[in-house]
Amino acid sequence: MTTIQRILHPTDLSPASAPAWGYARLLGRLFKAEVLLLHVVPPIPVPGEGYFPPNLYEEMQRAGHQEAHEGLERLVAGAGDPTLRTAVHIGEGAVAPRILAVAAAEAADLIVMGTRGRGGLGRLLLGSVADAVVRLAPCPVLTVRARPEAPEAVPSRLTRICYATDFSATARAAWPWAVALAEASGAEIDLVHVVFTPVPDRHLSAEMLATMARRLREAGRAQAEGLLRGSPLPPERVQIHIGSGVVGDQIVHRAQSRSADLIVMGTHGWSGLLRWMLGSVAHEVIQTAPCPVLTIGPERLKERGHAG
Repeated sequence: MTTIQRILHPTDLSPASAPAWGYARLLGRLFKAEVLLLHVVPPIPVPGEGYFPPNLYEEMQRAGHQEAHEGLERLVAGAGDPTLRTAVHIGEGAVAPRILAVAAAEAADLIVMGTRGRGGLGRLLLGSVADAVVRLAPCPVLTVRARPEAPEAVPSRLTRICYATDFSATARAAWPWAVALAEASGAEIDLVHVVFTPVPDRHLSAEMLATMARRLREAGRAQAEGLLRGSPLPPERVQIHIGSGVVGDQIVHRAQSRSADLIVMGTHGWSGLLRWMLGSVAHEVIQTAPCPVLTIGPERLKERGHAG
């Protein structure tokens, strides 16, 4: 059974990180989990030339810690939710390694963090901090993209979850997380599978291509129905969608058309034609999705005992 007892929320304390904080609170309430807020104070540059008073570095370090502590306390106080269990942690150094170290040391079940995504401003950025955390975290990571047009838009509850799968072992490892979120929130699940679209070839007739496409769709639906047979959710809470085309585009389109509050997916899958690898499908979905994306790395789950 998938449980969430401790959520790590790294924040740079900027307005752009507000949506991620909102989702951390939402999930903290849903699962009655403790939310650990983390701010990493970057290294203070030391000038290579000129006079540097001996105590200045320590004073600047203390000031940075004090400012971070006050900022985290303001976030907690501003939440206005006395039932939410929180703790604050201030780290130093390179941001991504510190996040990963705290996640491991604190046995976090989930990381909820912001990313400004493609074309965004500044950097808690996919391709640097968020990218490293998603790839290397010892637990699943929920990335919440900043939206300048609606910086604090967070739903009061989850109503629809998009679970994207290629039915590989790694994608199946993400299924219990989708189910746990749906059970905790009462949400419905859209199970999305995108089949490979055969490329026209002089050796393949239009009839053969149509037959291949039909069989792939039938096989996908059969696997989806098999997955649901072992699910604790009633059938009416899960809708199966078998699409075709570019995988990342189809996932994002389905999530957008169905007004999904969350996308759940594995970060790896088949190594052949359908490469569900961070850097391709998951990377593209995180950058372009209309909602937060929960990515699950199966190797990390096995280490924590969540896979199965």
